[in-house]
Amino acid sequence: MNATNEQTEVIIVGGGMAGLAAASYLAKAGISVTLFEKSASLGGRAATQDYEGYLFNRGIHAIYTGGATSEVLKDLGVHYSYGIPKETFILRQGQLYPFPANSTSLLSSRLFSLGDKLELARLLSALPRLKAPELAHMSVQEWLERSIRRPLVRQFMASTARVFVYSSALNLVSAEVFLTKFQLILKNPVHYVNGGWQTLIDGLRRVAEQAGARIETGDRVTSVVYEQGSVQGVHLRNGETRSATHVILATSLQDALKLMGENSGLQDIVSPLIPARVACLDVALRRLPDSRHPVVQDLEHPLFLSAQSHYARITPEGGALIHTFKQLDPTRPTDPHQDEHELEDLLDAAQPGWRDLLVKRIFLPHIEAIGMLPTASSNGYAGRPGLTVPGISNLYLAGDWIGAGFLSDPSMSSARAAANLILQK
Repeated sequence: MNATNEQTEVIIVGGGMAGLAAASYLAKAGISVTLFEKSASLGGRAATQDYEGYLFNRGIHAIYTGGATSEVLKDLGVHYSYGIPKETFILRQGQLYPFPANSTSLLSSRLFSLGDKLELARLLSALPRLKAPELAHMSVQEWLERSIRRPLVRQFMASTARVFVYSSALNLVSAEVFLTKFQLILKNPVHYVNGGWQTLIDGLRRVAEQAGARIETGDRVTSVVYEQGSVQGVHLRNGETRSATHVILATSLQDALKLMGENSGLQDIVSPLIPARVACLDVALRRLPDSRHPVVQDLEHPLFLSAQSHYARITPEGGALIHTFKQLDPTRPTDPHQDEHELEDLLDAAQPGWRDLLVKRIFLPHIEAIGMLPTASSNGYAGRPGLTVPGISNLYLAGDWIGAGFLSDPSMSSARAAANLILQK
C-alpha cells in the first residue's frame, strides 16, 4: 500500500445526506475533514435524475417535518422551497373516497358507517396522548388488534401504517415506529421538495465546502484501517492509505460491514437487522390525467400513489411526475413483474389514461427505503445500533439504520451526534 502525506482529522465515508451533514458540522467547527464518495456524484438515495426537465428522485421521497432533518437543515443554513400535499384519497373496491384527515371530513365520509366514524374519532383523539416508546415491544399488528374493534377501521389504520412504515410486515414492525410517526404528522406538515432532493444534497455540499471540507467523488474506500482497537485511517481502491484520527462510516449497513471486515465486531451488531424494501414505479407524463386525485392510498393492497408534481416544481411546465410504491414484506418474496403490474393497476384506477401520456417510466423492484426496520422483537428503536462500534475507538456510524427515528431523520440525527462526539474530544 502506498501512503499519502495528506493529513486530516476526520475521514467520512459516504456522500449522502448523513455524510455531508457530518462534514458540514465538523468543518464549520474548524476540523479538517475529507469525505470520500465511491460514486461519481453525491447523494446516494437522495440523488435526483434529470430527464428532459422531469426530476426523478430515487423512488418516492418526502420530508416529514418536525424531526431531526428539519433541525439539521436549519442548523446548517440549508434552505429549500416546497409544496405541501393536501388532498389524499382512499381506494376501496375501485371507488375513491376522501381521506378522513380531520373531524369534518370524517363526519362527511361515505366510506365509513356511523359506528366506524365514532370508533375512528375516539382513536384519533387518543393517539396524541399515547407514549409510543412504551409500546416498542408490541408489533403494529398486535396494537391494531388490541386497540380497534371494527374491521373497516382496523383495515384503514393498517393501510395507513403500511404507508408510514414502508413495509407490509406489520406483524414484525414495532408499534413505536408507526405511532411516533403518526404523532409527528398530526403536528407537522409533509414537504415535497421543489427541484427534487438533489436540492438538499447541493445545499449540504455547498455548506461543507465553504466551511473547508474536502470532498472527493469517484474514490472508493475499500477498508477501514484499525490497529490495537483504534482507527488509523482508510485504504483506497487506488492503493493509497489515508490517515485520520477519526472515521465516520456514513454508509449503508452492508457497505459498513464490507469496510470493517468480518472480525470487527460490527457483524454481531447488524446481523439481526432487517431492511425495509419497496417496489417503486415512477412515471413522467405530458400532463396529469386527473388533478382531482393527486394522492391515493389503497385500502386493500399495500400500494400508494402520489403525483408530487401537483404540489412541487419537479417537471416542465404542464408536465406530471407520479410516484407509486408497493410496501414489501421481507419474509415473503414477491415477483417483481407482478409488483409492477399491481402498481400499473393503481395508476389505472387513480389516473386513467396515463399510458397515453407517458414520457418515461422508471421501475425499481427492490429499492431499500430503510436500512433497518425497528421490530417489536428488538424493542423498537432501542434495538438499533448506536454511534460507536464496541472495541474500536474513534470509529462512528451514521445513517438511517442508527439510533431512533425514521427515514432521513436518523441519518441526520446520527450525523449530528457523531460530529458532536468528535468535537467533544
